[in-house]
Parts: sequence; C-alpha cells; structure tokens
Amino acid sequence: MMRAITLLHFLTFASATSPHHPTHAIKCPIIFDGRVPRNLALGSFDSAATSPYSPQFVKGENLTWSQILLLPNTSLSRFDTRSVHKPLEVTINDHSLFRPGGGNLQVGFRRAGLLLKNDTNSAGSDPADTGVVTFHWSVKQDRNRALNLSHEYMNVWHEKADYSGNQFTFVGGVVLEVDGGTGVDTRGERESWKVQDSKNGVVFRTPMRFGGWQNFAVQLDYVSS
Repeated sequence: MMRAITLLHFLTFASATSPHHPTHAIKCPIIFDGRVPRNLALGSFDSAATSPYSPQFVKGENLTWSQILLLPNTSLSRFDTRSVHKPLEVTINDHSLFRPGGGNLQVGFRRAGLLLKNDTNSAGSDPADTGVVTFHWSVKQDRNRALNLSHEYMNVWHEKADYSGNQFTFVGGVVLEVDGGTGVDTRGERESWKVQDSKNGVVFRTPMRFGGWQNFAVQLDYVSS
C-alpha cells in the first residue's frame, strides 16, 4: 500500500505556491483539485455529493471507498495547507478485483484507482485536455503497509480517451516487459519511481525515499503534440 494523494491539475507549467516553502505566486488556475478537505470523513467518499472523486470507479467488486481508504495521522505533503487539507491513504488487497462492464473479474492484478469526479472522458471536453496542463502529485509510503516492490505498481496515470493506453504513467517496483519495463528483479528496479511516456518508454526515474514525501509533476502539451 502507499500513502497518497495530492493531485493538482494546472493549466500551465507554472506551479502553485507551497504553504511550507512560499516562493512564487500562483500563475495558473487549478482545473481539478484532488486534495482532501480537513473535515471530510471516510463515508464522504461513498457519495458523489461529498467526495472529490467518483464513488463508483475504479475499485474491487462489492467494495466501497470508505473500506479502501484511510485518513492517516502523518505529516502534510508539499501542497497541503494545515488548516484546510489532510493526507489520504489508498490500500489494496486480494479483494481489489475489478469487474469491467459486467464482464469477468480481472484476476491478474489489483485495482484501487481514484478518478476525479468532474473529469470527462471525451477528448477536449474539459480544460484538462486542452492547451498546456501540468499534473502535480505527492506520495509517501506507509512503513506499516509496505509495498511488495517485486511487483509493478501503477500509481498515477492519464488515460487516453479511446482507452488504447496512457499519455503518461507514474509507476514503481519491477515493471513487466509487456508494460515497458525489464521484468528483472533488482534492488534498483524495485526501489525506484519511473515516469513513462505514451509508448511506455521510461523518460524519468528516481530512487524511492522511504519515510518521507516525494513530489512529482508531468506536463502535457496538447498544442505542440
């Protein structure tokens, strides 16, 4: 399992001011904000009226988000404001089996993927699919629920509208060959975060830092691409 998530989507590559490290003013608007309000209870994630995420997708069959998520007592991430936000933890286990569209259970892997509820699928249907957009997120691992890093963990991604792949993927652990990795279980592969492009090529990697927050950003340029 891992602790997450601060998910901030911006229209341009300029970043927001950090409440802990104030250096610049915000130069671009937030399109979708995945930060968790401080007063939000776990049960709030089961209702579209109160959750910042979709209460339906994507999770194990017959599970609710209040059964999957935790609200840990831990330090704040870079973009959290102490009086406004709190961290969110996502867990997975052998019950995290998703059944797509009434089909067969996907038994080859486990899923617990939060989707921002106001994000629409059709290309260009919302501001996150036009212009230049930067995705920001922070991750922190839970030592009491450690990841089995001999496996592949897809943590953050932006899926194409036709479901043919992802525009980018943030992945950790040993990545399978079919997903663009080596499939070779070494310490360097296990204990590193990788950012992949739309063809699953690794364009960035960095060692995992256990016990602290790590901050990432990926920019998509819909104008030049």
